[in-house]
Amino acid sequence: MKRLLGFLGFLGLIAGLLPTNSTAGPPPSPTSPGHRFTLVLGGEAVHDASTGLIWEQQPDYVHDVWSASVERCRAKRVGGVEGWRAPSVTELKSLLDLMQRDPALPKDHPFSNVKSAIYWTATPSPTDDIVAWQVSFFTGEAVTDQKSGTRRAWCVHNTDPSIK
Repeated sequence: MKRLLGFLGFLGLIAGLLPTNSTAGPPPSPTSPGHRFTLVLGGEAVHDASTGLIWEQQPDYVHDVWSASVERCRAKRVGGVEGWRAPSVTELKSLLDLMQRDPALPKDHPFSNVKSAIYWTATPSPTDDIVAWQVSFFTGEAVTDQKSGTRRAWCVHNTDPSIK
């Protein structure tokens, strides 16, 4: 009984050190979904504060082979702005929230038409010239596959201070 009372006293001491207001806590970080993404270019693109990159607000609808997808990004005009490109595998993976599935994006993200599909990256395999990296937004995994397979593209733009 003494042990139980001692343990309960210890718990009371610990509880006294904890905040009593259940909403207390640090302010949201600038990279939380509510602060991480900002619509730009009239809502046609999204600025990612955690990377500085600008993404299409909705990925391409077209499924195509790697070379055609990479070229389509180069030729794209979004919100009146040119200079788009296919992302590297590292850049595309930066959008992932591995705690989420189907799609593996942060909750409250501002993107639309995001299918739990596999998207091409501009990153070719360093060991096999018929293979390139792709990212699954169903599982959140990056894998390689033959460039002749058909996938969607999600184009990106480098940070540009003039884009608002």
